Amino acid sequence: MNQEEELRRFQRKVEAGADFAVTQPIFDVEQLRKFLERARNFAPRLPVIAGIWPLTSFRNAEFMNNEVPGISVPPTVMERMRRADAGERARLEGLKIAQETLLEIRSQVQGVQIAAPFGRYALAVEVAEALGRDRAPTSARQP
Repeated sequence: MNQEEELRRFQRKVEAGADFAVTQPIFDVEQLRKFLERARNFAPRLPVIAGIWPLTSFRNAEFMNNEVPGISVPPTVMERMRRADAGERARLEGLKIAQETLLEIRSQVQGVQIAAPFGRYALAVEVAEALGRDRAPTSARQP
């Protein structure tokens, strides 16, 4: 991702009167942090809705990383998905990555938009369930 170009595009949208911003799917939390830090210099109150996309396979991760403009899947995530490969193991790993991302970015954004890849709406719901588990009292949390 070319962060300078993304910031210019973001600033043009702010100047045109955007009421909020929606990001591409976030796989690199540090990259989002850096972007938000700089973007808030000229749009400190603009709500940001972060995109969350639960990966479904290593092939899906490769596609997102190599074929979707503006999306960067970090090597650590690619490696996790490579080890899981496909099928149920990959679905569970993609779910885990999406939940971790959601929990890590929630304090930095004003909302999230969770995708349902390939019409798998239950997967989007499973991602969101991480919020409920994270807010439960410590004694009520399940391992």
